[in-house]
Amino acid sequence: MHHSIVPVGFSLEVKRCSTCCNLYHCPLCPNFKPTKPNRLKSHLDVHLKNAVPFQNLQICRCSLLCRQEGHYHCPQCEGTLLRRNSFVDHLLRCNGLNEGRVKFNNVSVKSSPDSSELQEVRLSSSPCQEDEFAYPLYQELKPVHIPLAHCSRQDNESAHPSYQFPSSRRSEVKCPHCPLLILKKNLNVHISRKHRDTCRDVTVHSHLRSVCVDATNGISAVQRSGHGFSYPIHVQKKTWGRQQWVRCELEECWQYQLLARRSGLLFTQCHHIRSLDYCTETAAEEFLHSSVLDEMIACKFLGEAKKAVCLKRRQLAQLAHTPFSVLVDLGESPNHIFVSIHEPKNLRFSRLGRALVTYNKLRNTWHCPCAKPRMSCPHKHVAKWHIFQTNRELFKTQASPLPDTADFSQLQNTAGYPPTNDLKRMAKYIYDKKKIPVDLSDVTKFKAISEYPSHLSPSESTCTLCLKSPTLDHPVNITEKAKIITTLGVIEDISTYYRRCPECQMTYRYQEWQDGLHNFDDHVVLSLELCLFLRHSLQNHTSISRAINSLEGLRKVQYPARDTILHAYCHFEALMSTDYTYSCVACGYYPSVVVMNLHKKSPFNLGLSEFKEPPINYNGEQNIVEFWDSINLEMICRGFVHSRSQNPCVVQPRYEHWAPWIGTVTRKCDTVLNTEHEKVSCPQSSSEAVHTAASEDHLFDKLMKQKMSSIQQLCKACNTDTKGSRVELILRLREEVKDRQTYNKVFQKIWGTWGGWSVISCPHGVVYSFKFNLWRESPRDFADLLLSWKHLPNVCVYDFASELATHTNLRVPSPIPFWPFEGRLAESTPESLRSAQLKKLQISLPWLSEKCENPEPNGHPLTGSSQHFLLCDTLRETNTKHPQDVLRRTELVPELRWMLNSKIVSKLFSAMQKNDYFLKNMAASTQMFAMRSIIHHRNTATNTRLLELQPLGESPLDVGHITLSALGQQ
Repeated sequence: MHHSIVPVGFSLEVKRCSTCCNLYHCPLCPNFKPTKPNRLKSHLDVHLKNAVPFQNLQICRCSLLCRQEGHYHCPQCEGTLLRRNSFVDHLLRCNGLNEGRVKFNNVSVKSSPDSSELQEVRLSSSPCQEDEFAYPLYQELKPVHIPLAHCSRQDNESAHPSYQFPSSRRSEVKCPHCPLLILKKNLNVHISRKHRDTCRDVTVHSHLRSVCVDATNGISAVQRSGHGFSYPIHVQKKTWGRQQWVRCELEECWQYQLLARRSGLLFTQCHHIRSLDYCTETAAEEFLHSSVLDEMIACKFLGEAKKAVCLKRRQLAQLAHTPFSVLVDLGESPNHIFVSIHEPKNLRFSRLGRALVTYNKLRNTWHCPCAKPRMSCPHKHVAKWHIFQTNRELFKTQASPLPDTADFSQLQNTAGYPPTNDLKRMAKYIYDKKKIPVDLSDVTKFKAISEYPSHLSPSESTCTLCLKSPTLDHPVNITEKAKIITTLGVIEDISTYYRRCPECQMTYRYQEWQDGLHNFDDHVVLSLELCLFLRHSLQNHTSISRAINSLEGLRKVQYPARDTILHAYCHFEALMSTDYTYSCVACGYYPSVVVMNLHKKSPFNLGLSEFKEPPINYNGEQNIVEFWDSINLEMICRGFVHSRSQNPCVVQPRYEHWAPWIGTVTRKCDTVLNTEHEKVSCPQSSSEAVHTAASEDHLFDKLMKQKMSSIQQLCKACNTDTKGSRVELILRLREEVKDRQTYNKVFQKIWGTWGGWSVISCPHGVVYSFKFNLWRESPRDFADLLLSWKHLPNVCVYDFASELATHTNLRVPSPIPFWPFEGRLAESTPESLRSAQLKKLQISLPWLSEKCENPEPNGHPLTGSSQHFLLCDTLRETNTKHPQDVLRRTELVPELRWMLNSKIVSKLFSAMQKNDYFLKNMAASTQMFAMRSIIHHRNTATNTRLLELQPLGESPLDVGHITLSALGQQ
């Protein structure tokens, strides 16, 4: 018989292995890990416990290589079976019984075994190696009288009452709360785990914790769920006075109440409201003092505008006789602080007029349901005011960690690095002297990880700023735990050093691109190959965090924080010797035809109410070189500070320091225009008023395309009834939008926040100028860009052409920029209007195809004409509301039919829109810097395709229609 069959009263015994190890193996499980004798004995007891009893034998499950799966050996034949039930049936049916006596390995075993007759039997096979050593198969146990088992199932059950033959079917039942089929024995556990809140009733011993925050209106803060950590919600239960309310602010509970009413269950309430029956605690209101706001302003936690908003909110709460700010403590989490803030009646975001702000102590983050993460709102300002007054210790900034170095002596040497008082000079030196060339083909070749240097020291040996060029001090170790980040992985334990001039105290650090490395903050060093990989990822609309996640999953190595790598990449781009020409090889530096448009979804959100008024004598002129140099210095200074608030070169949005970008040759000079301050300080001109009315009509055209759920959310945000058809809701919004504040709210919901970026591009899709708007789109933005150009284009295509022409001509009355006919193609006579409407009017502009033989005075360098037209694109003719605008259609000019391709221009905005998901999370200055770099490399790729498509032997300026049609096909 097989050695997995054991007589009753015996156990398996093994000897120590002498071939592969010094431990003990299981004789039935080859995959069992060798272990000690006491642990193996427990394992063998499990084998015997789960064995199948048959007559005077115990048949254990065998897992040896007899079969691929675990099986049982029949003691009466040579058959093996996998399933236990089938094996029991096989034993009852199998013939070959030997009249109560079974021969076992040539040893006769009687029905009633006696311990004196048992002998030790050797097994010739071993789980480790055959014929190496033998196991004593059986060991005598204490005499236990076990009655014999017979061949019938009924007798076997009577002889062995402890053994039960398993049933062939599992008893499965359906959960009464969900469609899941589950074993009957596991039903109660499933209900208690998954449906505890559903099945448990609200009692004095089982209810959600709550605390009253407004006793006058009956508003309380209640746990959202009964298990785990959850943010509390507001619930109102007011059963006194003229107006009585019983409601919960949670959307699912709100829908549950509506369903119950429709079903006739008028008195049904959610478990949040029912838990208020056991609410016995009222939170005390904390009176907030205005002097605390002055301290927060001095510590730069708030601004003057935010202080005014907080004081006004407090005054409105006092007039409403409701608690302004209440601390909610339900005892759930010590790392979260909840503050219930009152909302004015006309500015309510929630249903119950209170917002719950959460502060996370561990992550140092603020959360409010009315704002996105990392966005400010009045509720967060009030909550900061409350916590600053009650628990000021939370606002203390922690000291920056010391560099990770080898010993304490080196910590003392690096105590003055980086120099806090000399960061600007150090950043300016790196920006001027450590430029990286555009061509990096020689230093970005494949390099193994072992080929990178392990000690990074500055190459300067003498001071370059002092006249006498004194020798620098010896290199001082900054850290020995720096990391080199490459596309192949992360190289750790890199040492970085700095040197200092003994006379001027100028500090020099490692910043050598010749080694194929780019040092960011002396702790994180990027390879130039990785920098170029990140650049191409951005060009393909892949954020840096996703690119690093892909490398991390491929290399199975943990990379540094994604924000750190983003700042390091911006640091690399700031040091590149990029010219940012922003010009097309086919149109030159001064295109004769341009297309202007606005990306309406602003990539960043600004608190424009905090902007200070510009100086009185400010005329809107900006030095474009100084502004973008300050942006580059901010990117470089991030390698020396731990946060943006510590950056001495940080650029904050201001009216007097916010410039667009125009190519060096395209603009008149380094002084450009940005007159956005006049959008606020000055009343609207007639052209801007008309543009506002037109934008409102365009806004409702967009609103008609929104989903029903989005329109209902807009009505709810504007405190308008959400019941009715789609047309009724839009008509209600049209009445509400007459208020400027409501209009701004609807505009923000549909087109995003204020701002956007204005773009001027040529028909080939190459960007010539772009501007980040601080306020909503206006003709003033494009007028600033066009008036900053050295040569005004002959044909400009814009959605609101009439408004832009009127505004520009009023700003520059002599000479008039857009003439003749105020930028139209013909004089607005009844005959010309009728012909244009019937599409019979054709206005030829031959100088668009071939330059004039006799150039006019002040004519365009490419066409020789001094005429300037402002037209509307064919796809956007519905935006125009003036009858005379029919003379601004581009289809009236035959030369523009092959020159303008709307698909190429729309590709620019569709491509840029794919970057919004990661650009909107950046700071304003970082977004501007990243956008200029992304657009520059996109222009470079477009120019490369233009040169590849141009016919052999022709100049790029002579291949307009051929190149444009080829680009359209691509």
